[in-house]
Amino acid sequence: MERLKVTVSGSFTRHIDEIQDAVRALQGLGAEILSPAQPYVVDSVDGFVFVASDRHRSVRLVQDRHLAAIASSDFLWLVSPDGYVGQSAALELGFAIGLGIPILSTANPLDLTLRQYVRRVDGVEAAIGMIRHSANDELTSTLLIDPESATANAAIATDKLRRLLTSNRRLAESKNLPRQVALQKAAIDRVLWTPGQAKAGKRGVREA
Repeated sequence: MERLKVTVSGSFTRHIDEIQDAVRALQGLGAEILSPAQPYVVDSVDGFVFVASDRHRSVRLVQDRHLAAIASSDFLWLVSPDGYVGQSAALELGFAIGLGIPILSTANPLDLTLRQYVRRVDGVEAAIGMIRHSANDELTSTLLIDPESATANAAIATDKLRRLLTSNRRLAESKNLPRQVALQKAAIDRVLWTPGQAKAGKRGVREA
């Protein structure tokens, strides 16, 4: 089974212990941590923290690398146990939102706007299960059977579809793109299916 790629964001000055715990927990579940691979503080400049996996001591290079990691991730894990999201982490969340990368966390941000884009789960194991369930196109729950699960899974599939449709040129030119888009659209249709749609769909085909 392919390893999920994950980036972890949060306040390195306020929640470094929790970030370390999250990285270890995700790695223990088989996830590949793209950033920060080694979340141990080694230096800081004006409140910006450098960790062991930061190869360069340049704020811009480190932040650019973290953003690139987010772009390549299956989801972004936000560490914010008390709801606090610093300015750097808020930038990272906005970047993930723009790319359609799912953002998961065990706590809702205090900020009302950010809260709309963060999906709360019970822990990293639940996050991996949710993302893998969606990625494998095994969405069997519907709105009638399991509305909470169906809604969450549909949101993940929608995020991935948005990411595919707004992807960079290299991905957009990939021969696999139409199939990937079709798979995510099918996932959304499947999880939101209700019995009434069957008759409506057939009627629509006949009328066309």
